Amino acid sequence: MVAAPLPAVFPRADGPGGPWAGLDALRLRAALVPPPTRWGVRGLHTSRRRPDDSKVEKSLRSLKEHNKKMEDGGPVYSPSTEAGPARRTVSQWVADEVKHYYHGFRLLWIDTTIAGRMLWRVLNGQTLSRRERRQFLRTCADVFRLLPFLVFIIVPFMEFLLPVALKLFPNMLPSTFETKSKKEERLKKELRVKLEMAKFLQDTVEEIALRNKASKSSVTKEFSTFFQMIRDSGERPSNEQILRFSKLFEDELTLDNLTRPQLVALCRLLELQSIGTNNFLRFQLIMKLRTIRADDKLIAEEGVESLNVTEVQAACRVRGMRSLGVTEDRLREQLSQWLELHLKQQIPTSLLLLSRAMFLPDTLSPADQLKTTLQTLPEMVTREAELMAAEMELSKVDHKSKVESTLQEEAVIRQDNKEREMERLADAAQRTIRVLHPPPCPLPGCLSIVSWLVPQEGELLGDSSASNDMLRDSAPNLEGIKGEEITKEEIDLLSDACSKLKEQKRLLTLEKEELEELKDDVQEYNEDLEEMKKELSKTGQEEVVEESKASKRLAKRVDRMILRVGKIIGELEKDKEVDTSNLVSIDELIAVMKQIQNIPEHKLQSIAAALDDNKDGKIDIDDVIKVVELIDKEDIDISTNQVADIMVMLQKEEKLNEKEKAKEKAEKEQAAQISG
Repeated sequence: MVAAPLPAVFPRADGPGGPWAGLDALRLRAALVPPPTRWGVRGLHTSRRRPDDSKVEKSLRSLKEHNKKMEDGGPVYSPSTEAGPARRTVSQWVADEVKHYYHGFRLLWIDTTIAGRMLWRVLNGQTLSRRERRQFLRTCADVFRLLPFLVFIIVPFMEFLLPVALKLFPNMLPSTFETKSKKEERLKKELRVKLEMAKFLQDTVEEIALRNKASKSSVTKEFSTFFQMIRDSGERPSNEQILRFSKLFEDELTLDNLTRPQLVALCRLLELQSIGTNNFLRFQLIMKLRTIRADDKLIAEEGVESLNVTEVQAACRVRGMRSLGVTEDRLREQLSQWLELHLKQQIPTSLLLLSRAMFLPDTLSPADQLKTTLQTLPEMVTREAELMAAEMELSKVDHKSKVESTLQEEAVIRQDNKEREMERLADAAQRTIRVLHPPPCPLPGCLSIVSWLVPQEGELLGDSSASNDMLRDSAPNLEGIKGEEITKEEIDLLSDACSKLKEQKRLLTLEKEELEELKDDVQEYNEDLEEMKKELSKTGQEEVVEESKASKRLAKRVDRMILRVGKIIGELEKDKEVDTSNLVSIDELIAVMKQIQNIPEHKLQSIAAALDDNKDGKIDIDDVIKVVELIDKEDIDISTNQVADIMVMLQKEEKLNEKEKAKEKAEKEQAAQISG
């Protein structure tokens, strides 16, 4: 069996014109490639749903690819056939069953403990990080999967206790405004909580959608055999195997488990700030990868040929490829290869960038480049990818593997929280030092604001009025390349200002948009299930794989909550003049922020200017809220330039989503006409 060939050239990032030209290649590669290990272990407020595919969509796509290859007679990887397992004795069967139930109850206890702790944090108004939310979703899904009848107990209990929780935990939904009507305030809080709960439960439905009644499949064994081949035996797997398993290493999964030297190397490759905490570096990279993903779709839609030489050079440089010292044909060729691997072969952007950051020889094929990159990934990434492979192929995962994965992820979350707490303490100490010992101003005749807030030695507070003229500095403000820093406290202030503006304008546009997105998710999920049944019928597995009881029960609850959210929005809009425009002026935003907290005028102007991407003096409140949610859950300081980049990235994603929805709608209408 011969695997399909791939393009032979995989461009390098070094050499003339590469973003790391002139650096020590061996030293950087040593930073990227960790020392070899032998299966070692490394040490509800929710945000908007990402446009990523759900597990049902991934399983459906994998099943379609498999069936298409079978129909076309193409290469379909199957492991070498070995003798079946020996028949177990009664004592062995009893021992296996005891182990199975032991790990099952242990998994249930661990999941319940973690989910309960995170739910308590949400009720107390704390924000879950992106990683914590993923862990919360996984543990809740496991609990419902192990005990489906709990859907009838937990979800109604949560809905029943919602009014009580809002009173017992006033910080559950922090409100910076006062409403004239207590009923209106209660309805708004209930709307926000029910909407977030419905989105979370829909994510859980998609997580536990399908159940395989058959015994464990061989996909986990295939995965282990594949990694043993590339790491230990030295045997080269086929191109089909490499591409198949490379798809599992999604961007967030890979970045969340990379070592610090690897994170720093990627930041340097993409010309991002390489100084900061691991959490900050990951956030930068995730935002950059989302921007590249959106740009790739736009370039693929317009065609590489539509770009001029300067644009092709810029696109290659952003993706870590050589942009100078090569011909125009070569530039277009390597950009086309990137689009082929990323969009058509579904290879994650993070793997493609890591392969370019390792200074591998140009003679290696893309498959060999990916194989070498997979060898350098930390062990925890491979364990998570192995579980994902089993879930995508609809095979059962033993409880012991899930327990190990959950405990490993919990240990990493604790370490991340510890680093964040240390960062907060360090920031507080630095602010105290800056107030007590302000740095000298580099401009002649300039006095910093802090220097006159804190009286110097020998100065009297009463004499400050005599020196007012000296405090005025006519020198122009110098704006750094990275922009002005926005602290976590100022991000919270911005969030409060948006809430107050929404209350003043009686805006519910964001809630309506999220409700429509949730309805679309439910509809797509139901359509995917129908397609899944058709694909399974082609292989005779329709009786083996079925929708789980827990997902059916949860789906009914989500439908009821969607109806309730729609009714609440109707009640809030009834007999009230609702402003349909989300736009506010920069002056309005600054005025509200001043009312909440006293911040220097130049800082407010800098924050507002970063949010005004088209420089028309108007800002979309909903767009600002989306940016704030992205930054807030990571708990980091960020520059104004980075905020502006995030605004542009979100608008690109929104335009692409609108185009994709319009395309899907047109395809459905066309299919309906043909069938009719």
